[in-house]
Amino acid sequence: MDAVIKKQQGVHYTPPQLAVFLAKQVMDCFLDSLHKDSSFSSPIAILDPACGDGELLASLIQQMRINGVDTQFRVFGFDTDPDAVKRTRSRLKSLGGAGRQDLEVVIEQADFLAQQTSQKFDLVIANPPYVRTQVLGGVESRRLANKFELTGRVDLYYAFAVAISQALKPGGTMGQLTSNRFLSVKSGVAMRGLLSKEYKLCQLFDLGDTRLFDAAVLPAIVTATKRGNQSGTPSQENPAGFHRIYQAQSSTSAARSESEFKTLFEAISDVKRTGEVVTDEGEIMIERGELDFQGDSVWTLVNSQTRRWLETIRASQETTFGELAEIKVGIKTTADSVFIREDWQSLSKQKPESKLLLPLITHHDACRWSILKPQKEVLYPYDLRSPKRTVVDLEKLPRTAAYLESHRGRLEGRKYVVDSGREWFEIWVPHHPTDWEKPKLVWPDISEQPRFFFDSTGAIVNGDCYWIKLRPNVDPNWLYVMLAVANSRIAIQFYDTVFHNKLYAGRRRFMTQYVKEFPLPELNSEIGKQIVELAKQLVEVREVETEERIEQLVQQAFGFK
Repeated sequence: MDAVIKKQQGVHYTPPQLAVFLAKQVMDCFLDSLHKDSSFSSPIAILDPACGDGELLASLIQQMRINGVDTQFRVFGFDTDPDAVKRTRSRLKSLGGAGRQDLEVVIEQADFLAQQTSQKFDLVIANPPYVRTQVLGGVESRRLANKFELTGRVDLYYAFAVAISQALKPGGTMGQLTSNRFLSVKSGVAMRGLLSKEYKLCQLFDLGDTRLFDAAVLPAIVTATKRGNQSGTPSQENPAGFHRIYQAQSSTSAARSESEFKTLFEAISDVKRTGEVVTDEGEIMIERGELDFQGDSVWTLVNSQTRRWLETIRASQETTFGELAEIKVGIKTTADSVFIREDWQSLSKQKPESKLLLPLITHHDACRWSILKPQKEVLYPYDLRSPKRTVVDLEKLPRTAAYLESHRGRLEGRKYVVDSGREWFEIWVPHHPTDWEKPKLVWPDISEQPRFFFDSTGAIVNGDCYWIKLRPNVDPNWLYVMLAVANSRIAIQFYDTVFHNKLYAGRRRFMTQYVKEFPLPELNSEIGKQIVELAKQLVEVREVETEERIEQLVQQAFGFK
């Protein structure tokens, strides 16, 4: 299959070591279920709904034989790539060996999601393609939504998850490799709900930024047993094991002279090993605990240490960011090259009227506590004094009108703007113009460490950043407490404990759904008042000694010495 097509279709074949690891996890979950109910039928029916080159199926059959599962197998695979189908057929046929009669192979060139079949399976192992809604397209999204009764965003991996659940027998075992996004983002709520309701979860592995694929997708492994008629709810069951594996970010492990394991998977398989581990492939951080979730909420790794830490935080928490403030992403022009520039002065006579060119904060400007003058300006065609969002009158602004007219083709090409009843020259997401003059906190969406800062200049915030404005009648001093907490080690540990939505190289996503949950200590305590005063000082002049002192105060405010 052509590399471009593979990328468009979300095709990433499973590396052999990862396939063996997933197969072992499926076997463990399967054998554990047999101890509770040994009434599986023979032959055992196995499915891979997007089999690729057959790596997962071959690994699972081999693991079953190694573990002494002595029975007949019927192996089914589907793939749309004819070359992959041929390779899988040949590969599985070779596993039969001379004189073996225990393996029946049925590999079809077909789209599993388009099949109509009543066949049910004992085991499903899968690495389905991961394709986002916007890449799928409206027609395909609607087809999948109608067939599988899906609502909201229809990412392809979720459609496969629903189809796998429908194809699995009650009591059957599933092992799926997918993007770890579903663990902690809003769009993953449907996937979390499906897994918690339809399955008894066995193990969950967040493989994070371990670069097991060439793609940008960060993988996770889920193994589970399909619920039958047995009683019990997720909250009553023994919790699933949760293992989190990321590249180590400190230099502690790098200082060791010898590696402890040859491969990442050897290290993960040693269930007693946690913390920083050196392998021949690099340094990794292993965290282990139990899966904690309430309904369809974010899935969290908990252990005795994290429980104690969170209990200490909650005991001193007065409120949260989201209870006191609105947290929003910045403006979205959908035509940045027209609206946003650093060189407006170079346009000379074509330069729009200066009163419409406002400073624009982007992630390039972001630093802790406060920033210098933003590098860019945005053409913001709204009346900043109007209580309602009102576009300017271009007839009174001839230079702005001429500039926008020169880009009219590009701007009118944004059909969704006009279709929503807006003027063709408007910004798609401008927010309310009168909000910008209010004091606010701003920070970049993606950052390894917190870079929250205070702004009272009236600057506009770009869509690569988020910003906070206090709700009506909230004490303005809360902004300074928020600033101190957000820039503290408490915020980092809270984020990593509760959400842990990390990208490559330890970069975090400071989105609304996470920041709104950040805890806040008491404002009117003696410590709270000191935090406010020091935060105000840091906004004016950043000093290391003051930063260290405010860090100590935030720790004390939450009950830590």
